[in-house]
Amino acid sequence: MAMRKYPIYEDFVGSNTPHYLTRAHRFYIDVRQSRHCYLHHHNYAELSFFIEGGGVETVNGVSHRLMPGSVSLVLPYQMHIIRGDVDQKLRKYCCMFDIQLLTELNDDRWFSYMLYGVGANTPSSVHFDESEFERIHSIFEFLRQEYEDADRPGRPQLIRTKLNEALLLFLRKGITARTEQQSEAPGADDKTRLQWQLLQFVHTHFDERLSLKELSERFYLSVPYLSRFFKSHVGMGFVDYLHRLRIERASSMLLNTEMTIHEIAFDVGFDNSRTFSRVFRELKGKTASEYRMTALK
Repeated sequence: MAMRKYPIYEDFVGSNTPHYLTRAHRFYIDVRQSRHCYLHHHNYAELSFFIEGGGVETVNGVSHRLMPGSVSLVLPYQMHIIRGDVDQKLRKYCCMFDIQLLTELNDDRWFSYMLYGVGANTPSSVHFDESEFERIHSIFEFLRQEYEDADRPGRPQLIRTKLNEALLLFLRKGITARTEQQSEAPGADDKTRLQWQLLQFVHTHFDERLSLKELSERFYLSVPYLSRFFKSHVGMGFVDYLHRLRIERASSMLLNTEMTIHEIAFDVGFDNSRTFSRVFRELKGKTASEYRMTALK
């Protein structure tokens, strides 16, 4: 699927109001009608359980069908888009969380390897049939009820436990589905997968020193090809796209941190605050200081 508009960056979980399960880690879950008909990515994981309707979700260029019983996992910075069928309402449990909330990732190498391999080693979406539906539904409903009562003792621990259970069942199902996917001829998708890997790398490392030359050496693609790739797939040149990613991240930091503008400029990847200020005004129509002050009013 060719992209003609740049992916939208989001870094709020649930809403613009921060939702923290622990002092450092965010968690949010609700039941909603899925309306993400635009390509986007975010700095948190999104686990979805679909309960009504039908549609198609595309994660990093790979599409899969959605129906009641579908569960999908989008990792941080993976780009995705959901399109519901015209004649149906697509409803789902939407669970968003910081991946660092899963403390087991530091101790369990298998869990870490399998989780971070979703989308590459195992599919981003699996389907649970009627005999399995109620078990998955009960897990997500438990998570929702537990989340909504903030005064329950042991709430963070129980949410972690149930979230791990949901993810492990998802991974187990994905391992089974992987064998079926491997039997399909991959040749036509090799180039597409490489392109999405390239975009995901840029989305993950935009705050570092990046250039077309470095990307060329890393992905074994020529600089002229990469230049054409960004213009045709995201609708702008590489530098403009990199600036947009950095400014979107900076905008969030201006609203949600007490860092100085100078600190933010360097944190998102600019070499100096002068360039940051110029690019910020070009993209946002106001200075960084004005942007921060307007939001605080």
